[in-house]
Amino acid sequence: MAVLSSESIPASIPAGVLVGPRRLEIRQIPMWPIEEYGDPDLVLIRVAACGVCGSDFRYYAGENPWAQHTLGRFVPNPPNIVLGHEYSGTVVAVLGEQNRHLLGKRVAPICSKICGACEECRAGRTRLCRNTVHMGHGQGWGRRDYFPGAYSTHTLAWGASCFEIPGHVSFEEAAMMDILAVAVHVAEQGQIRHGRPVLCLGAGPAGNGIAQVATITGASSAVLVDRSTRAIQIAQEQQIGTVVPSSSDLVKQLDSLAPSGFGTVFDSIGAPETFELGLSVLGNAGTFVSLAVHDQSVPLNLMRLSGERKIVTSCNFEIGDYPKALAWLSAGRLKVKEWLEPVALKDLPSIFEDVVSGSGPKEVFKLVLDPTR
Repeated sequence: MAVLSSESIPASIPAGVLVGPRRLEIRQIPMWPIEEYGDPDLVLIRVAACGVCGSDFRYYAGENPWAQHTLGRFVPNPPNIVLGHEYSGTVVAVLGEQNRHLLGKRVAPICSKICGACEECRAGRTRLCRNTVHMGHGQGWGRRDYFPGAYSTHTLAWGASCFEIPGHVSFEEAAMMDILAVAVHVAEQGQIRHGRPVLCLGAGPAGNGIAQVATITGASSAVLVDRSTRAIQIAQEQQIGTVVPSSSDLVKQLDSLAPSGFGTVFDSIGAPETFELGLSVLGNAGTFVSLAVHDQSVPLNLMRLSGERKIVTSCNFEIGDYPKALAWLSAGRLKVKEWLEPVALKDLPSIFEDVVSGSGPKEVFKLVLDPTR
């Protein structure tokens, strides 16, 4: 397969490589050989921005959140994963003529490719495809010296799922597309009831994005709970709902805000305490959605499910959620500018260790890698 490029492609690139648990190193690695993967749809992206996802910290700590959420089991991570799956940039090389039209385009790619042939894909549940090839996760690539991700100056994508970014949308905003598409799917899982309030336990990027999508799709209001002063500040600046700091009288405050209970509760924390709290304030026929599946047992009094209350989980997103989120972002209905905190590639190892160890000097909300910084 012939490689067509719009600019000079370097032979090697700097990258943030997860060598093993709690070992993130900045290394100079060979350029991704797009012609050698056997997929004619692959394109090469010059990365302009890459979001640091909460799941990246879990990979760093030794977990495999994709497998835990999608497969329901732990799968060991291979060494040498280049992390990063929330990215945007410019297409600088393609294979053959089918994607020539993408050269030079500013794009926000979907970070994964499904098989299209398994039972889940045939049933329209592509988000649960067990054969997914994933950027920044090491999933589906077979044996590799380095597994592709976007903590670098260049990375891979699939031409069929590269979405062109409108001129008024910045690369940094477009790099939030993955979490926004997740928020769209999570809200769908939560079966938003028109005219009923929703509760987001956790006001980080996931909870913040879900609150925005929920109000767009019919919730009467959104309430966000967090202990982070930074998350609280951003939600207040954006005026996306009522923000309630964690406190000892939290249940009383939530009851006053939703006397009949919340139509949907979204838990992006996944702790036993948030599970109990969310169920205690869930209204009749309401849905509790867990975004953070951990390998742990939690007590459940089945009386919590009276009144046709439901517990569901949510993982990944459907392909159709992506253009919907992009349209809302482009129209200004989804707001992410307040989230963004730029970071350099060289600073990632110390930041990751500080965040996972809890010794960080300040709270962070949504770090966005600028590989040229």
